[in-house]
Amino acid sequence: MTSKSLCFKLMREDLKRRMWTIALTVLGFVFTLLVPVALKSSAYLDQIREETQWQTRQRMARQLVGLVGINGLVIAVLVAAAVVWAVSGFRYLHNSRQVDFYHSIPVKRHQLFIASYLNGILIPMAIYLAAHILAVALVLRTGIGSDILGTMWWKAMLLNMVYYSMMYTTSVIAMMMTGNLIIALLGTVVFWGYGPSVLSLTVLYKSQWFRTYYESAEHAQRWMRAISFSSPFASYMFAVEELSYDALRIWQAAGAVMVTVFLAVIAYGLYHIRSSEAAGKAMAFKRTESPIKHLIALPVGVVFGMFFYGIRSTLFWAVFGVLCGVALTCCIMEIIYHFDFRKLFANWIHLAACFAISLLLVAAGMYDWYGYDSWLPNAADVQSAAVVFRYDDGWVTYGDVKLENDAMGQESASWDYMDQTDYGFSHMELTDIYTVMELSKKGVEANKKSRSQKGDEWRWTGENCVVKFRLSNGKNAYRQYNIPAQELEPLKTAVHDSQEYKKGIYPILSQTGADTEGVYFQQYNRKQKVTLSGEDTAHLLTVYQKELEELTMDVRKKEIPVGTIQFRTRSLEEGIAVNEANGYGYRMEDRCYYPVYPSFVRTLEELEKAGVEMVGLDLDTVSDIRIRYYWYEHPDENGQEEGGQPAPMTYTDDFEEAAWEKGTDEGWTVTYDKKEDLERLIPALVFLDYKNMNRYYELETPYNAETFVTTSFAVSSDYRNKDGSLGGFQINMNLLSDQDIERFRLVRLEETQ
Repeated sequence: MTSKSLCFKLMREDLKRRMWTIALTVLGFVFTLLVPVALKSSAYLDQIREETQWQTRQRMARQLVGLVGINGLVIAVLVAAAVVWAVSGFRYLHNSRQVDFYHSIPVKRHQLFIASYLNGILIPMAIYLAAHILAVALVLRTGIGSDILGTMWWKAMLLNMVYYSMMYTTSVIAMMMTGNLIIALLGTVVFWGYGPSVLSLTVLYKSQWFRTYYESAEHAQRWMRAISFSSPFASYMFAVEELSYDALRIWQAAGAVMVTVFLAVIAYGLYHIRSSEAAGKAMAFKRTESPIKHLIALPVGVVFGMFFYGIRSTLFWAVFGVLCGVALTCCIMEIIYHFDFRKLFANWIHLAACFAISLLLVAAGMYDWYGYDSWLPNAADVQSAAVVFRYDDGWVTYGDVKLENDAMGQESASWDYMDQTDYGFSHMELTDIYTVMELSKKGVEANKKSRSQKGDEWRWTGENCVVKFRLSNGKNAYRQYNIPAQELEPLKTAVHDSQEYKKGIYPILSQTGADTEGVYFQQYNRKQKVTLSGEDTAHLLTVYQKELEELTMDVRKKEIPVGTIQFRTRSLEEGIAVNEANGYGYRMEDRCYYPVYPSFVRTLEELEKAGVEMVGLDLDTVSDIRIRYYWYEHPDENGQEEGGQPAPMTYTDDFEEAAWEKGTDEGWTVTYDKKEDLERLIPALVFLDYKNMNRYYELETPYNAETFVTTSFAVSSDYRNKDGSLGGFQINMNLLSDQDIERFRLVRLEETQ
């Protein structure tokens, strides 16, 4: 009892000298929590009395709930308070006179530590707890019920209290390991930021030097998890993010408490063995100086080397960068350790060692001494693989509908996106290992040749593809390659034409008839609903899936779609219905459309049987074609641009029959409505929305020109121009003869260069 009574007396006496800290903490929470909540509550009540729109009140309610939930200003105050309370509690350790005074008091040292340490946790938490509960009461006073307020407020309160204790304890350790306040603050920054910085540098190192490195979702999650455990501050920020998605679990908070207890034991141990003579010195423990200096100098040297190499891409500048980084770090730390500028090179052996190690790390990445880029798995060890040709088929929609409730309990739907590569890796299983290995070998060879290129030029040469190897030992290996198009083409064709590839890249091939609620067909932005029974819908889906699986690269080089089809899933229909019911502006009606090629004969037949009206571009549906030419400068009468440069094309009197429409800003437009002209131009018309769904189709468009088509079939007014024409078309010059190109005065791009 005597010991407990003494501890309470020490805590009370400790608080007397820290009144300024208490006042500062109170002010911090008042102006970041109580005042904002009071202001928003008052404004919200005014909106209710004035009977403003429901959406406005809903937005203000969300803001109120957010203030007592994840409040960035409150988090900032807690982070600052963790440092301020650690400094105010153990500042005396950095002053020799105060140390002598405190240690001369007839009280055991561990009681002094416990009193100051507990005050730094209990008092700020009591202030924060009182402010938070009062803020919640102000929110409830507005009429916002507990059902809308939810559980976020107490989860956020618990999270802030737990992680404040962890950061505060880390700051206390920094105070124990140093003898100077400025050095202690720098030490706190190092403890909070060193782990995330080094791990992030590791990823940056791989991205810059390993040319075949690919950051998969699996790797990204692993790195994020490692970063979240690398420091108290990072752990706090990641926990806040998880809480914002309501994904934080109680065991995580319990784990943070256990880590805090472990750190508190370390802090007490350092306090116990710390000598009184450490006050005023940079570091309280001489043995820690060299390891800390090396741990900081090595990554700084690597970063400087990478930075200067990124500017000039030569070995000389990489060496220069490493030398600058290591020399600056080691010299500055020697000055800090000795408080003397004359000690710049007091330990040149350490400087030389750090320089050599950092340079070896940079050179190892530069010349691939690790063998990372030349690595290939043994074909016998590969169970299956996945290959994603990035930037191909970018029109495919990945993910699904996400339903959620806002702060007012209103349900809304949005699209939860998924990356194309991640989807392919999780759904594709190629069993043709030979083709994948040959593709990878081509990638390794191309990478060896590209190492002579400077900077990031190698990233933009060839076509990019990413490979995932599923190995027999249960591990996955990822590589990305940039391969010249001509070398890649036969292998790409073999992969593309396989059903395994298509099942891993087109989500519709995994869709079932039971999950399909509706079918829509669209041509030239003209949408039609396909009326079918459940069995007929499933049959149409099966027919389309079969023809999509049979689609080959050769067909795609020759054809572009004649329309697009959408098989709406139950979740998509539900999301559309929810947003239409509550007037939410997020539209999902135009997602998940797939191309219908002319070779999809069976699909087109089924659509016609279902009563779908097919339209095409011919003399019956096209009344005129307008080509509008844009120029950077208007050519003069002599065919010269301003400045005396030759104009891309000279206009002659032959165009008088075509009825030119000259304008000062919109260029020159020529209209073709004669039968002989339309017969030549219509077969070469390309609807760009369809072309964008097939990057393999060879298309050469006229230089600096845009095409408009006037059609007889009905199209939504949203897609028509003021003159009634339909935009989004181009002329494929590959489908015209040289005589026709001359006839219509079409200009090739190379002719303008």
